[in-house]
Amino acid sequence: MKKKFLAVVLSLAAVLPLAGCNKSNDDKVILLNFKPEIQNKWQNIIDGVKKDLGITLEVQTAASGKYEDTFRANLSTKNSPAIFQINGLVGYNKWKDYIDDLDDTNMYKSISSASLAFSADGKVKALPVTEEGIGIIYNKALTDKYFNLTNRANTGANSMDDVKSYTTLKAVVEDMQNHKADLGIDGVFCPSGMGDDDSWRITGHAFNMPLVQEFGALTETPSEIKFSGADQYRNLLNLYVKNSTVDVKQMAAVAQKASFAEFQTGKAVMVQNGQWATSGLTGEGAKASDLHFLPMYCGLTNSSFPESSQGLSVGTEAYWCVNKSLSDTTRSNAKKVLDWLFAGNGEKYVVSDLGFNAPYKDFATKKELAQSDPLSLDLSKWMAKDGVKSLPWDFNYVPSVDAQRADLVTNIKAYYNSDCSDDAWNTLVTSAKSTWKTLAASAKA
Repeated sequence: MKKKFLAVVLSLAAVLPLAGCNKSNDDKVILLNFKPEIQNKWQNIIDGVKKDLGITLEVQTAASGKYEDTFRANLSTKNSPAIFQINGLVGYNKWKDYIDDLDDTNMYKSISSASLAFSADGKVKALPVTEEGIGIIYNKALTDKYFNLTNRANTGANSMDDVKSYTTLKAVVEDMQNHKADLGIDGVFCPSGMGDDDSWRITGHAFNMPLVQEFGALTETPSEIKFSGADQYRNLLNLYVKNSTVDVKQMAAVAQKASFAEFQTGKAVMVQNGQWATSGLTGEGAKASDLHFLPMYCGLTNSSFPESSQGLSVGTEAYWCVNKSLSDTTRSNAKKVLDWLFAGNGEKYVVSDLGFNAPYKDFATKKELAQSDPLSLDLSKWMAKDGVKSLPWDFNYVPSVDAQRADLVTNIKAYYNSDCSDDAWNTLVTSAKSTWKTLAASAKA
């Protein structure tokens, strides 16, 4: 799922009208969609809402990177969104004056676990959009080909099921890289570019690993980080860039489309991403049925999340909210729409059209998605494995996603261009700690 929305919401700083002062149009419910890539997928939902509820649903879609502008421009007008999204605690603190209670909704009553809801002051304020998993995705056809090689090294693994640690993963990946010609690949990993569409994988999702190493499961934003998980972060980055399809000094400039094309054509074996990436990774050289997950092993030693029980990184950063500054009728209709989507007849459209893996009881998501999306099925299997513990999404608590990521992007580029030197890495660590402390202090001011 695209992560542009987070960066935008966290940076919203405009002074907005007080709750209760907005104009509204009681005849319709406006939903502000943050995913431009699914803007054409809402029509069946719009038609279904009209047919089943008699409510006119209008879906506004902000252009990529323009969610802030759209939200701010419309909030005090008759086009004010009745349904919008936040990204948890940081988003709630920004927008709490506009967030209605959701305790009385069927959507909340059908949630698979009450802990998944976002609550504040004893009230349910926001409900998860979808449940997502992040890990290393591999092409099983190519890993099987590797394990069938008679001249491969003794790595301690005879299949991907035997890869259960960073040490084993590193040995397997490096030996695969040594057998590029035998496998017909250009490298094991797709390039980890630093462009706007691609850097999230490294500065957001991979950055989660050192946070888990240092803090375990976060519940609030720390005032500073020691970056005691820097070694784990570096392990992961080095694994990716030193066993890639391109030279490390070319890495930063590779765009996501070109990066994923390496996987689609069977020229790369692995890539770090989430289960939403199935369609973008499938091609002549990578059948959907061959896509599988592996945890991002990097040497975790946190007592709550040791590597021996490490699963995928599972969570959500997007929550549905209802705008309490609108009329009683509009707010009531907005809740009816959400109930219909996640606890009513609209469930089928959430699965088939939007592709959300929504965490609600009696929601057919996992079963139906498994038929069309093997990564969602694999995610479910990893979450159900005995002795395996999913990692939390600590990156949700970065004090300012935009600024922290920008700092990491700058210093990761320098690290790439230095051939992964110690000096460049030390600069990255020092800068990341300083930036975090400054941003956290600013957020509390």
